Amino acid sequence: MSNNNKRSIDSSIIAALIGVMGTVCVTAVTLYFSYFAPQRQGPEPTANVVLPTWTVPPTATIANTPMPTDTVQVGDPSSTPAPPSSTPEATFTPAPPAIGSDWANGCISVLWKPWPSTIQTSENQGCLLEPVDLFFADDGRLTFLANRRYEDTEVHGLFALLPANGAASISVYLKSLQDGEVWMGVFAEPNIESQGMVIVIPPGNVRQRVLVQKTMPGQLEVQQTASFAKDPPVYDVVFTFGSGTVTTTILRDTVFNPVPVGAGQQWLFVGYQVKKGNNRIDAEFLNLLIQGQ
Repeated sequence: MSNNNKRSIDSSIIAALIGVMGTVCVTAVTLYFSYFAPQRQGPEPTANVVLPTWTVPPTATIANTPMPTDTVQVGDPSSTPAPPSSTPEATFTPAPPAIGSDWANGCISVLWKPWPSTIQTSENQGCLLEPVDLFFADDGRLTFLANRRYEDTEVHGLFALLPANGAASISVYLKSLQDGEVWMGVFAEPNIESQGMVIVIPPGNVRQRVLVQKTMPGQLEVQQTASFAKDPPVYDVVFTFGSGTVTTTILRDTVFNPVPVGAGQQWLFVGYQVKKGNNRIDAEFLNLLIQGQ
């Protein structure tokens, strides 16, 4: 066989083999994509895909709420009433206890004005918090004890406003009275420097005492009683006042002459005076009764 025939046979065989191999490759690729490649859920988006336009539903329109007003505008049928405001609860303030009856309830009423006026006080339910200076109220009595050394003469006590006309009766029970005085009187103002009059019990034997009347200011002695023997040592005084004067009755039978105390308001005073040095005054005011006419 010639060499030309060998080349022809070889080319045919090679072409056939190439064809077979091509078919096998195509079949294999087809099978791979059919069974092994991931399945796509839809067409691939392209760069030119137009996104859908979403339409936002309209929101509800809330009407403006009118502000409350009490003024009716022109053309309006009526005004919008304002909401009711909360009313604060009323605070009940009890009336101060009356002068005289306050002591029976263990109270020094706020109606009393301490002297000296510089004395600091607090109050609760119409009563001054005790002690007021040296004073305590209990069982219808106003008690005090001044028992120390003083550097100067001092007057301490309480003032109470009196009716325009009337009478005030009071008693004092002496326990001890050394180097000091007990005072009871009537003044034109709640001030011992104003016009007035005091009944003074000077120091000494509490069961054998004289009572002295002095005008104020200045403590000018006007009258005095005889020496009273008292056991228990309780001394009664009655002031009758009106028309700018006051008349004093001691132990129901000794009457002093009227003394002018001013034509305006008048004030009852109960208290004591200490002198420079050691003092001891232990006493109780009781049986206070004020009557107007």
